Parts: sequence; structure tokens; C-alpha cells
Amino acid sequence: MQTVRRLAPFALVLACALAAATPALALPHFDKAQTREISTLVNRLVNDLVRRENLADGWKIAGPPERGAITRKAWLSGRELPVQQMDVLNDPRTAWYAKWKDGDEIGLVLSLRTGHGANAEMYQAETVLAKLRHRGWVVNAFYVDGIFRLGKGHSGSCVSASCKVTGLADYWAGGGGSVGSAKPRIGGMLLVGGVIAIGLLIVGIPLGFVLRARSRYRRARAAYLASRLF
Repeated sequence: MQTVRRLAPFALVLACALAAATPALALPHFDKAQTREISTLVNRLVNDLVRRENLADGWKIAGPPERGAITRKAWLSGRELPVQQMDVLNDPRTAWYAKWKDGDEIGLVLSLRTGHGANAEMYQAETVLAKLRHRGWVVNAFYVDGIFRLGKGHSGSCVSASCKVTGLADYWAGGGGSVGSAKPRIGGMLLVGGVIAIGLLIVGIPLGFVLRARSRYRRARAAYLASRLF
């Protein structure tokens, strides 16, 4: 009974944290006009740059972080573009969903399918859009952070083309290692500590989203450099 009374305040904090965290973690919602605007930009991104159909228009929709130090002449030559070239088979206008929105910045995930049969793959690409005052919506970041091989005969997660999944984590040291397991022994104080930790985690997640949202596209740019290992 005493244990229950001790845990009651923490349970109350936990319930309040859950109520506060739910809206903050919800995916952003867009009306029909906004959805069409985003879909149009995504379609141009994939057609212009990923499929390499119109590099001049791709230059127009590329934001400063995506252009980097590349000159327009070098961009139009097609050399060292920051966007991976792929023969995308699915319709990019319906191949995205929004993960977050902060002011004039939107974070998307694109799912782009390539290949047929045993060579069929789905590329997951993180994308950051930003609305500039004099240019409208542009692409500030685009990088592949996961490859899912859809054909038969693939298994596991690693950097090899024979694996089912390849992600950025597979390139890190110990990315494919296993973690040993042990049977935990939980005492009363450890249980209380666990409740406190969970409460702090739930409160910290939405706060972290708010604090980091404005720097996401810079982090996305850094992650893109790592994705060039693909």
C-alpha cells in the first residue's frame, strides 16, 4: 500500500505528460491546396533532379543548403550533384508524408521505388522543404537514409546488396553486431526510478522537437553527406 502511495504522484505526472505530449508528437496536417503545392514541388524534385530530366528547373527549386558551393554551370553539367540519380517508377506526388513542420520549414519522407523483380528496391529519402521570401518553396535537403530490397532472396540488415535492408546505421562501427541479454532484477526503488525516467522522457520528447526543429535541415544536410556512402 505504501508503495502505491509513493508511486501515485509519479503516475499523475506521467498522465499529465502523456496528455501534453500527444499533440506535440502528431504529424502535421495540410489542407488540399497546401498538399497540392507540396506534391507539385516533390514531383519537380524527383523529375528534375532524381530522374535528371530538367537540371535547370532543379536549380531553381534547390535552396541554398542544397546548392552548397556548386555553381550553376557545374550544376547544369550534372557533375557532383547533391541528389542521387535513380530511375523512379512510382508517382512521387503520392509517395511522401510529412514528419514535422516548424514555421516555414517542412520535413518529409519520400518512398521511391526502382527496379523490377529481384532488383526491385524502395529508397527512403529524408527531405526538407523551406519557404523563402522571394523564391517560394525550395528543397533545402534531400538524402537517402534507407534502402529496402523487395525482391526474393534478401535477408538481414547490412551494407551488402544481398541484405533486405540497408540504412545509415549499418555503416557505423558495430552496426551489425548483436547485444547480449540478461535477466533484470527490479527492486522497489528501481521501479520508482523507472517511472520517473519514463515521465522525463515523455516530457522531454516534445520539448526536444520544439528546440531542434529550426536546425533540422542543417542536420539533414550533414546526414546527406553520410548517405553518399550508398
